[in-house]
Amino acid sequence: MSESKENLSSGILNGLKKVLFHSDDAREDLQAATPTTAEPLDIPAQKISVTESNWSEDDSFKDMKLRVYQLLENLNKPGVDFFEVWNAAVEMGGANSNNIKSAFTSLKYADKSLSKARLLETGTSYVNGLTNVIETESKKRLEEKNRLNKEMEDSKASLDTEVSSIEKQIVSLQQRLSDKKSERENIHAKYEPKIAEIDLKINAGRRSVNSVMSEMQEVIEIIKKDLN
Repeated sequence: MSESKENLSSGILNGLKKVLFHSDDAREDLQAATPTTAEPLDIPAQKISVTESNWSEDDSFKDMKLRVYQLLENLNKPGVDFFEVWNAAVEMGGANSNNIKSAFTSLKYADKSLSKARLLETGTSYVNGLTNVIETESKKRLEEKNRLNKEMEDSKASLDTEVSSIEKQIVSLQQRLSDKKSERENIHAKYEPKIAEIDLKINAGRRSVNSVMSEMQEVIEIIKKDLN
């Protein structure tokens, strides 16, 4: 009888797990990847990446459900109880009324203490235990979600500020560029009058000097001619 209990314990929920998968290879791969201690509901990041073409939402559901089964295994108590009856019924073809009755009758031979009251008590206990774990996990995930949402909003606010600053700089640079282009286009109008004025003064200076020199030259000629 001790050996029967050990076999039951080692095979707990195998039937439930088989229902999830179409091939033993896929089931074994996921069982190997399933943690047995902390963080029972965590899924590896690469598994849930939407970029993975070979990983669907259905696969994610199966993997998560397998982890829930693993969690239930970790919660399992010694002896034959709700778990063993449930699993045996599934192994028989499904957890319906007839199979549950048959599983209950068969397993009473393995553990004489098995009773309807024990099934109800342990079943309720496991439901409550699983509920507590799920609530704890959900709270952690919600906290993580809130943290990521805050981080996203903070990053967005920071980027909005940077974008606004850059846009203002661009507007300022565009205005400066426009001003400089206009200044360049008017450069001749600014300098040519001054340059023309200088040319005028140069020409007037030369004419006045030539006129005075001509007058001086006339005086020189008179002196040469008329003075003894």
